[in-house]
Amino acid sequence: MATDETGAVKTPAMRRQLWYLPVLGAGMALLMLRVLLMARLLDVPGFARYSMGLVVATVFCMLGALGLYPLLQREMPIQLAHGQRRRALLLLAQALLVATGCALVGMLAALLPRAIAGLSGIAFAVAVLNGLSQQAFLVATTESRSAGEPLRYAWQNFGRAVAIVVASGLVAEWTGSPNLVLGVEAALSLAVSFAIVRRAARRARLPLGLLWRAGAARLGRAPWHTALVFLGISIVASLLTNADRWIGAELLAVDGFAQYAFAGTALVLAQAVQSMVSAAVYPLVARRFATAGLASAFRLAATTSLGLLAAAAAASVPVYFAAAWAIARWYPAYQASTALLPVLLAVCCLRVSDFWSAFLAASRHERLLLALHLAVAIVGCGAWLAWAARSGLKVDPQAIAWLALVLGTGSYASALIASAWIRRAAPPVPAVVALDPSAP
Repeated sequence: MATDETGAVKTPAMRRQLWYLPVLGAGMALLMLRVLLMARLLDVPGFARYSMGLVVATVFCMLGALGLYPLLQREMPIQLAHGQRRRALLLLAQALLVATGCALVGMLAALLPRAIAGLSGIAFAVAVLNGLSQQAFLVATTESRSAGEPLRYAWQNFGRAVAIVVASGLVAEWTGSPNLVLGVEAALSLAVSFAIVRRAARRARLPLGLLWRAGAARLGRAPWHTALVFLGISIVASLLTNADRWIGAELLAVDGFAQYAFAGTALVLAQAVQSMVSAAVYPLVARRFATAGLASAFRLAATTSLGLLAAAAAASVPVYFAAAWAIARWYPAYQASTALLPVLLAVCCLRVSDFWSAFLAASRHERLLLALHLAVAIVGCGAWLAWAARSGLKVDPQAIAWLALVLGTGSYASALIASAWIRRAAPPVPAVVALDPSAP
């Protein structure tokens, strides 16, 4: 009979959880396709405002409830493993309350006389509300992921995606208003998130009103020092992931950046795949660290990371030829982007398989992870910009692709080396991890 690394038997119910990948993939595909649907249903200025609204929403999600959301991702699997469901839900409620507070502050920017990201007034406020709804859904579904039920999370994501695509498509067709589309998407996500939290509170036999009041009353006791470290990690990780696009937008001509952005779609897809796998692996690494010790968590992270790296490297060869054929066949205007694919596919392999960062965060080395990210960002971008300055800043899309590879390699290698060093320095007998006494 099959067992996992801790010796626990793999039941049929556990094996059924693997179906989360196609279900979650379908939900994410629907959310990506809705952007193409909006491009058809909205006029060009309306689609531009809709796209900028999504950008503002994404930037809002970077705050991660001031770091409480990534902290929740790490702590909730451990708390549930210790049977502390109410304690876990209290931290979840606090993350939602802080995210709501951040959104209210962000909406005040709608009163400014100047536009932000091309949006002003109601448009900016609705975009922030959309970001809050996305953050609320991520926070609410942490419960299903942390409980080792990725299939339940996948169905939650799929149901939300279907509702959003149908409703936003109808609103766009009837009104042509990007603000209403973003508002309807936000309302649906908030409703789904509220239903998920209410059900989780009922399972814990905890009145929802009491949960909100207790969360607000104990906000001052939340582990803010750790949360702010996680906030720093989120910001710097976003810099590492998007530095190539930001610098490319500044230094490349319009045509050159269009070619790079088209080829860079591969990086977006790789990040989506990594997110799907991480939805199950990261909580599992955290639980494994809490219940079986550091060595077991390291083995899981290493197996996942190296296995995906090998699989992605093997798949990149047929993917390259298929992409080159598809570009020549259907996107001849982007033929020049084919030359960028070998380097960008290498970046994809690194991004899709980086679970060393997850191990460092789960094993309570978040400060080391932040230091590594900062070092890679400063050294990598600094060295590349020094080279670009020597070239008179006359860079081409290929040079931007190499910047992405430098940052991706530095991030992956530094996290791998740090993880191996921590594993080697660990005591031979693993200790079960206790709950963080500073947590609420």
